[in-house]
Amino acid sequence: MSNENTVTAAPGGFENPAGAASSYPERTTARAVLETLRGYGIDTVFGIPGTHSLEFYRPLRELGIRPITTRHEQGASYGADGWSQVRGLPGVVITTSGPGLLNSLSGAATAYAESRPMILLSPGRPVGHDFRDIGSLHETKNPSAAVNAIVGVSRRVTSAAEAVTMIHDAMRDFAHSRPRPIHIEIPLDILEAPADVPESATAPRPLGEPAPAPEADVAAAVEALAASERPVILAGGGSLAAGEHLLELAELLEAPVITTTNGKGAIPEKHRLSLGADLRLSTAHEFLRSRDALLVIGSKVGEAELWGGDITPQGPVVRVDIMRDQMLCNLTPDVEVPGNSAAVVPQLLAGLRARADAGGPGDVAPSARTAPGLREVFDAMDEEGRTWAPELAALNETIMDVVPDDTILAGDSSQVTYMGSTTFFRAPVPHSLLYMGTYATLGYGLPAAIGAKLAAPERPVVCLVGDGALMFSIQELMTAVELGLDLPVICVDNGGYGEIRQNMVDRSIQPLGVDLVQPDWVRLAEGFGATGLPATMDTLADTVRTALETKGTSLVHLKI
Repeated sequence: MSNENTVTAAPGGFENPAGAASSYPERTTARAVLETLRGYGIDTVFGIPGTHSLEFYRPLRELGIRPITTRHEQGASYGADGWSQVRGLPGVVITTSGPGLLNSLSGAATAYAESRPMILLSPGRPVGHDFRDIGSLHETKNPSAAVNAIVGVSRRVTSAAEAVTMIHDAMRDFAHSRPRPIHIEIPLDILEAPADVPESATAPRPLGEPAPAPEADVAAAVEALAASERPVILAGGGSLAAGEHLLELAELLEAPVITTTNGKGAIPEKHRLSLGADLRLSTAHEFLRSRDALLVIGSKVGEAELWGGDITPQGPVVRVDIMRDQMLCNLTPDVEVPGNSAAVVPQLLAGLRARADAGGPGDVAPSARTAPGLREVFDAMDEEGRTWAPELAALNETIMDVVPDDTILAGDSSQVTYMGSTTFFRAPVPHSLLYMGTYATLGYGLPAAIGAKLAAPERPVVCLVGDGALMFSIQELMTAVELGLDLPVICVDNGGYGEIRQNMVDRSIQPLGVDLVQPDWVRLAEGFGATGLPATMDTLADTVRTALETKGTSLVHLKI
């Protein structure tokens, strides 16, 4: 612990200035909770300080935790999600009671739908004041119940020990189960009271090894894959724990890999076996149906990915998942392999290699296969992507030719993202495209980009979203400017809500409420203290280069 004359720095330069008061007489519940988080490596939290949440902020300097103050709690939860994906730890959101907590729930719902770890901390009414309709500040009927309808677990705790235990349990669950956000509501009198736990209780606990699959299930999967001549792998977000072993498996089987948007970058997307993250395309559906075995790793094969397509192959479906109910979702498996992909993929590799080494009658080493025609399939998928939205494809291809290979790209439920970036941005590693295909929210891109840049200041981060989406969180441009982030934001302006406008036309509804009056985007950016840069399709490449070279936050406005 530091004394009040010690400078304690956290990543990003957050410091306790010499001479600033930092000690206080009691070790409170708030401090015990934050000690626990810090022990697991969490050095950044997102939120907006409020009257009831002040005790959460008291120990942050001493603990070396940097608070990021966004301009809206929704931005805090989106920022925490972006930080979490890049940093590999749960995002933490601290809100005040009532409206602050409820404002953060879109980000929590995003984390739930996309299976990402997040911890929300909020104060609550003092013990004994539950459900009292007396007009107290931020009075809310039953906030924990409201949040519980959205996240994995929400609990109103009754002691510091219970809150600390919830964090330890959450960290273990994040490692061994489908990650889902949790919420801890701490009554105000308990939050500010001396903690009833020793410091040793807040120390991080071993999380254990990833769970392997039963040997019989692995053997059945190996049998199905070894017998196939044209296997294919569908990798979801749950495959990312396998790391480089997934590429080893793909190369051993000579199996092309197509991913969900959450699995994008599971293998480098410029690798010869990568088919990108284009499950929405009919070309992809046709290709998958032509294969004689489909290995699905860590995906629910959701309708938001398939856009109504059928990917049932000509042979067996083998599904690997950490949760049994996910293996039974949307696509019936012939072989179920329950376990963590971090353990199961190496099991499959070992089984296939052992089988090939044994050299039984009729056995051919999987690596002796070839995967012909993939370049043609990949090109056909790209061409279909261009057909869907030629202008969005063109501008994405222009931008991707300019940004560095290690760029992190943040998008959201803008057409420019799901009809452009998901196809034409080639992710070199996982979590290079920050997106939420299932929850499909607007306003995510900018705060997620801020979180990503804080998590990886050494990597280029670019936000590419539509004008309607950017207006949902434009206030966070001030957050980026205040933090001094080198962050280009590219606003693709189609005059409002283009997708909904087209949906109305398709249903013979005269467009209504979708054509929006636009601000002067360049002057708006300058008003925030950012650099505003107008662009056309002809100047887009040079303008993006300028934005990448510009110190601080910049906004490129492209009207299409």
